Amino acid sequence: MKLTQAQLSRIESGASDVRLATFVELARILDLEPVLVPRSALSGVNAVLRELEAGQDARTVRGAANDLMRIARDLRVRYPNDPLLDRLETLARDLHPLEPLFQSSPAQAELTDIVEDLRERAREPGSDLGGFRRGVDRLASLRNKLVHGQQTGERPAYTLDDED
Repeated sequence: MKLTQAQLSRIESGASDVRLATFVELARILDLEPVLVPRSALSGVNAVLRELEAGQDARTVRGAANDLMRIARDLRVRYPNDPLLDRLETLARDLHPLEPLFQSSPAQAELTDIVEDLRERAREPGSDLGGFRRGVDRLASLRNKLVHGQQTGERPAYTLDDED
């Protein structure tokens, strides 16, 4: 946009009034579309936007779970009795109730990465499930991290306070 850092800083801080053309261009660079909404409809529009954002997260998790079930089903042809595929199906089913925990984009990005990795490994002809097992372990680790929270390391069994 050919704005200096000082100009951007003034705009961000509200110290500078912005021309309408500059405002529209900034919005479009941020992949936003400026829209005028009557005040009476604003709360409804905000509710719809919140629902869309929540639905997008759910679709991401639901889509990942469906992809994982499809991968397991396709691999059953080659490995009909492998317990690793049972574990993958269980983990995929576990994703549905965990949808609210995937609100953070790092968790969503990691889930997407795991699914893509498993999909690629499943396509490898004639390979064993060793590399695939690591992907399933990553999925289990992500699930555990979301459910149980990030472990902060070992904690001492007791502490000695100076005040006692």
